[in-house]
Amino acid sequence: MQHVIRGRGSLNADHIAQLCAALRMHRPMLVCSERMQADFAARTGLQLPLFSGYHPNPDLADASAGADVFRANGCDGLISVGGGSAMDTAKAVKALLLTGEMEAVRKNALPQEAALPHIAIPGTAGTGAEATPIAVVYENNEKLSLDHPALLPEAIILDGSLLDTLPVYHRKACAMDALCQGIESFWAAKATAESRIHAKWAILGVLRHLSAYLAGEAEAADAMLEAAYESGCAIRISRTTAAHAMSYQITKRLGYAHGHACMLTLPHLWQHLWEEKAAEPTLVALAEILGLNDGGASGGQLLQGLLAATDMLPAEMPDEETLDALAVSVNVQRLGNHPEQLNQAALRAIYLQAFTPVTEENRARLAALWRQYAG
Repeated sequence: MQHVIRGRGSLNADHIAQLCAALRMHRPMLVCSERMQADFAARTGLQLPLFSGYHPNPDLADASAGADVFRANGCDGLISVGGGSAMDTAKAVKALLLTGEMEAVRKNALPQEAALPHIAIPGTAGTGAEATPIAVVYENNEKLSLDHPALLPEAIILDGSLLDTLPVYHRKACAMDALCQGIESFWAAKATAESRIHAKWAILGVLRHLSAYLAGEAEAADAMLEAAYESGCAIRISRTTAAHAMSYQITKRLGYAHGHACMLTLPHLWQHLWEEKAAEPTLVALAEILGLNDGGASGGQLLQGLLAATDMLPAEMPDEETLDALAVSVNVQRLGNHPEQLNQAALRAIYLQAFTPVTEENRARLAALWRQYAG
């Protein structure tokens, strides 16, 4: 169970003191950017030991450096503030501190009972990392998934005011991440009745509030933060599927933000499921959540319309070598949670579809489709 505090202005001195006391944490280390550190200090009046030396796609070397800062300052807990990179870094630092060995971290060989409290405070509405025991880090450019119950943050603060200064692109990309996680969780092989409830609320939360959120409305930001949290609760149970597996090298090689990278392939994965009649009852149920009465036939087009309406369709095609590398980068043996079996040829074809530029006429048609749907 996680202790969750919600509401605008909830990141404050009283709530931090309350959580630290409940978790018996006296000297936490802050994991965030220097900009976020200044915001945290202004809101709480606290100057804490800081680790900000992590990458947008954190690696194990970042975790090692963070663990050194933690020990040097005599810290006894962690507070992460920011996006998935900050929270994943804090989880990786925690994993290393709990085991003391890189090899144990690589194998997810952590003690079952966490002895190191972590308060996660999302500064974006997307990853839902505050609600999961999962962290993605890299070693020698290879993706490494940390996944252990001990890495679930013990407490969360959901303060929508932290989103108010986010750049528009980051708002869009993070919202796409939450939507992808909701859809992927719903159709995942490991989905349960409980995870599908969380997934449904994540999907509806994004769809209902995206336009107002991108327009800067405060209440919509609060709702989007809640939708992202629900998406994290969903994938905590079900885990993600092919869109996430296919996204990591899009980000590493082509520079797209994580949520944007996930959404680029999702419409085509949906279309592939529909054409192959794979997981048909699940796709019908998903279509009904989206308000579609066609059994899911138009779901892929609608999601492409969302990309078109938000100016997030890709502008150019990667070269053949890059497309080959993207397809090879996905371990097909690890796609067992996706509702249909995909081989390397199918993955390459989906990458090709995702990056094929659309004509201006088709772009306008897709955007109009989404705007009509969104009302």
